[in-house]
Amino acid sequence: TLRHAGDAERLRTTLQPGKAIVIVGAGTIGLELAASATQRGCRVTVVELASTVMGRNAPAPVRDYLLARHQLAGVRVLLNSAIEHAEAGEFLSLTLQNGETLQADAVVYGIGIVANDALAREAGLETANGIIVDSTCATTDPAIFAAGDVALIRQPDGSLRRIESWENANFQAQVAAAAMLGLPLPEATPGWFWTDQYSDNLQFVGEMQGESWLVRGDPDAQKAIWFSLQNDVIVGAVTLNQGREMRLLRKWIQAKKKPPVAALVDETILLKSL
Repeated sequence: TLRHAGDAERLRTTLQPGKAIVIVGAGTIGLELAASATQRGCRVTVVELASTVMGRNAPAPVRDYLLARHQLAGVRVLLNSAIEHAEAGEFLSLTLQNGETLQADAVVYGIGIVANDALAREAGLETANGIIVDSTCATTDPAIFAAGDVALIRQPDGSLRRIESWENANFQAQVAAAAMLGLPLPEATPGWFWTDQYSDNLQFVGEMQGESWLVRGDPDAQKAIWFSLQNDVIVGAVTLNQGREMRLLRKWIQAKKKPPVAALVDETILLKSL
């Protein structure tokens, strides 16, 4: 597994040129590791149970781009696939549900986090692979707060939501501190996270669930921005090697801006002029 710096250091010695690496899970961690292993000269296969890559947090056109990007780099991506059986010998032998057998020098699982909530459980707090908190980051003990990837926020409908990103951990720390001091809570900002794969930097902001996305630029040239609009209001954006535009896009989403669509996708018009 890849969960902390120690795991990364151990993997560094494993990911050697010519080694066959199987990565289980095509989420952000799985794809980042696939890119790193490929760049280190490994032969990489990614096994993903779902029908797409990064299905949890990337819109369809970005998923398509990433799948093609990895395949172009030589990664074999097996979608709708699962491991049925594994044996360890001279090599690791993995049998998929469709009967195919994969030989690997190493297998890395990237299929979701295991929250370090042992201390919270010992303290008698409510947990569920994470520490359950309310909108102020308070746990079931009003004197104890939790923030970051370990925190599960109870939604108004009773469901639990975890947001796994640096930006959310930073924001929740501010929320918890304000709540402890009895100060007004900071205003929520559009969710933001990024991933670096090969030479690509992709940054995501706002809602990623929209079905209709516009594109500015040319993804094939590795330079583009995708936009999601609802009722003409910009609600989400993804930049591909265009990180300098992210500050402006975050402001637009926060302000519920209605940019003119024709100008939005016209690269001859500067975004900051809209």
